[in-house]
Amino acid sequence: MSEEPNRTRRRVLQSICGVGIAGLAGCNSTGALHIPPTKNGAAEAPESVKFVENPEAVHPTLVEETTVASDEVLIGFRLEDSSLPFTTEVYRAPDDAEVQATKTYETQDLSNVDLVPETPEALDTVETDREDIHYATTTVGEPLPVTLVARHDSEPLDWSAWSRTGYPYDGHNEDNPAVKVDCYCGGMTYTAPRGGTWARVIQVTPTERVDPGTTIVLNWTSSRF
Repeated sequence: MSEEPNRTRRRVLQSICGVGIAGLAGCNSTGALHIPPTKNGAAEAPESVKFVENPEAVHPTLVEETTVASDEVLIGFRLEDSSLPFTTEVYRAPDDAEVQATKTYETQDLSNVDLVPETPEALDTVETDREDIHYATTTVGEPLPVTLVARHDSEPLDWSAWSRTGYPYDGHNEDNPAVKVDCYCGGMTYTAPRGGTWARVIQVTPTERVDPGTTIVLNWTSSRF
């Protein structure tokens, strides 16, 4: 396995973690650089990038195209990343993966990426007019860990996730959130290596505020700087 964490950022990050920008909690200190706040104390995407951020609009499509058992909760992961030169993939995370772990690898062979299982299992998807929705099910109170993967061919690329929205819940700025999200953090810098793979483990947990049988869409926006 060939693995190369973002060592150049590590010293900067020793003092960063715990709370993400714009209310996104739980930022990992490996491979992510803090972006200073801008307007209203939150990091912002470049004005040239336009996001639709429409989880409420695509929610009916996810409901129509999927089935959720009466004792489960279906979670949809939608990554608005069309301005990036790769499409973010979503896999089930290994049982022993540390939530918020972030690594880069010199290979695009997922058998050498230890943040996905030995036999990588991509989440099923539902198509929308924009990016697909990746989805899986869990139960109330049971975490659903997944690994975000970017396989990149060109020069090393720095980008950020800027915001998270959701429907009927987004888990933002709530003392008692319906969904707990750890965390593709807003206002952090991530780096995709040339010809390699970037991976980050995130986790969504529906709380007791969510009724079994519910379908939820979570929508992240991301772009280069």
